[in-house]
Amino acid sequence: MENANTITTSDWMPTNLPWKDDFWSRLDAMTVMRLNPHWHIDAEGEAYEVEDILSQTKFKTRPGIAVQGGLYTIEFAGTGMRIAARKNDKGNTDLSYRYEHGVAAGLDPEKAESAMRFWLPSLREYYRLFTSDSTRNRFWRLFMNKVMLKMNPTQRRICSFMFKLTLLEMLLIVILGVGFWFYANAG
Repeated sequence: MENANTITTSDWMPTNLPWKDDFWSRLDAMTVMRLNPHWHIDAEGEAYEVEDILSQTKFKTRPGIAVQGGLYTIEFAGTGMRIAARKNDKGNTDLSYRYEHGVAAGLDPEKAESAMRFWLPSLREYYRLFTSDSTRNRFWRLFMNKVMLKMNPTQRRICSFMFKLTLLEMLLIVILGVGFWFYANAG
C-alpha cells in the first residue's frame, strides 16, 4: 500500500550569519509563529488556533521545540510542518523546512509549502537583527518585539500602508513649503 503522506524537505538555506546559541535557546514558539507572514494566531491554553490567510484554512497546532548542540528544530504538531536551524562547518547558520502532505486536513500542500518558503527569509531577517549589536539593530529588535510581532498580518499591512502614506504626505508638505517660499521671495 502506498503512503498517502509525502514529505517535502528543503535544502539547507545557507546564511552568512554566525551561529548564536543564546538566540536559539531563547527563541520561543510564539515568536517563530508570528514570523510567518500569513498566520493569524490565537492562543488556546497550550495549543494555538491558527488561520492561514494564504491557504484560507484554520487549524490547531501545538509547537514543540528541541535545541541540542548546534541544531534547533520546531515542529508544529498536527500540521506536518517543521523548521530547523543548524550550525554548519564554517560556524554559520543554515535554515531548512520540512512539510508532510496530508497531515493537516484542508491544508493545501502547494500553499503550505509556499508559506514555508516565505517563513524562512522572515526568520533569517529576524535572526540578522540579533547577530549585530549596533544601535540601529537594537532599535529594530525592540520595534519588532514590542510592535510588529504583536500584530497579525493584516494589521502589519495596514500599518505599513499608513506609514508610507504619512511619508508621502510629509514630502508633499515640504514641497509645498519650499514652493511657497520661492513664490513669496521671488518678487
